[in-house]
Amino acid sequence: MEDLYEILEVSSSATESEIKKAFRKLALKYHPDKASEEDREESEIHFKKISYAYEVLIDEEKRQNYDIYGTTDSNGGPGHYDFTGNPFEQFYGGGGGADYNGYGGNDFYDFFNGMKGGQSSRHDSRRTEDAVLEVEVTLEELYIGKVIRSTSTRNVICTQCKGKGVRSSSAVSKTCGICHGEGYTRKIKRVAPGLVAQEYVDCTTCNATGKIYRTKDRCKLCKGTRVCEETKILEFEIPKGSPSEGSIVKKGESDEYPGKIAGDIILKYTCKKHEVYERKGDDLYMELKIPLADALTGFSRLVSQHLDGRGVKIVTPKGKVIRPGDYIKIGGEGMPKLAAKKSWFSRSEGNGDLYVKVDIEFPSDNWYLEKNDLMAIRNILPTALKERKPGLSIPETNVELFTDFSIVQSSDLPDYQTTYDSNHQENGAYEQGPQCTQQ
Repeated sequence: MEDLYEILEVSSSATESEIKKAFRKLALKYHPDKASEEDREESEIHFKKISYAYEVLIDEEKRQNYDIYGTTDSNGGPGHYDFTGNPFEQFYGGGGGADYNGYGGNDFYDFFNGMKGGQSSRHDSRRTEDAVLEVEVTLEELYIGKVIRSTSTRNVICTQCKGKGVRSSSAVSKTCGICHGEGYTRKIKRVAPGLVAQEYVDCTTCNATGKIYRTKDRCKLCKGTRVCEETKILEFEIPKGSPSEGSIVKKGESDEYPGKIAGDIILKYTCKKHEVYERKGDDLYMELKIPLADALTGFSRLVSQHLDGRGVKIVTPKGKVIRPGDYIKIGGEGMPKLAAKKSWFSRSEGNGDLYVKVDIEFPSDNWYLEKNDLMAIRNILPTALKERKPGLSIPETNVELFTDFSIVQSSDLPDYQTTYDSNHQENGAYEQGPQCTQQ
């Protein structure tokens, strides 16, 4: 990078007024509107250099950074820095001497360059950025499959100039003054104090060609940009039975650019939460509340609408008792199973299962209309236990009657662990154990 003080033709000790005076003088001299048609491109490049040098040196903070590091941020912020030569000399001392555990700036520079094979490797595996689309799908769409159509507008290589940006091979060109004909500029990104990473970016002045052409020689279709816009419809197919989140990739459908591999368009999808069904692998789960009478006598009931619109009806056998915590399993009514990808497309092989968790609703207190109803129930339902628990062989003469009691839920039971720990700490039960010193 050229010295900014030399570009403005001032010394490094120049005052703010001297910098402003020099900028006005050079801006008038190299303004593109005052140049001839043939010299306009060169004037524009030099005018950009002058404007950039003035922008840095007139700002106190940017000028201080430039004076200390010999570099500055082309975007006006402390993110990316332009370097020429060895950038590690700024951190490990100039001259290539050994400054850091026997290693100098040149050693670090050669090491990082060697990792990527130097500048010659810059063009290896270069590709344009991938485009990512994010959508939400429903569980019904994953059950039956889904095709998502999207309008894609991207850049493609100009068909008229074949990506050259000029009308003919005889067009007059000049070497780009920004990238010096390389088509790219080198940036150093500071990733941590004393640690930087090198990257290359396409030169926007010459559109990565390394050459500047006259306006009249530019391609009429792409205006010298080397690419044109293309709009088309893309289809992303999500096969039935696909996982609840995933991605569909369209290879090479992102922007094109001469000398680069076109990136991909990636559709990322996630499934919304369903009101009725919960998916676990290839199986589906749902909850069903039934009265106690149905749990004891059996039932026939339409319980829900399936993901493909069919009604789900369950008929339990008469006399089949459903107990709290039971599940009703309906085989083959879960999600379609996505087969292993044996070819360019996927097929589903069978379905998982549907599990219906039964929640039995017991009647409220004093549900009976007459006391005879209680006796009728006791006469119908068995009252004797299959197995008698030990400890109940007590003489009738030693029995105490308890009438003062209440019925509580499991959630209302005491927290025994908290009570146990609290009581033992109060009683000093832990005093003999090892103590932790407060820092």
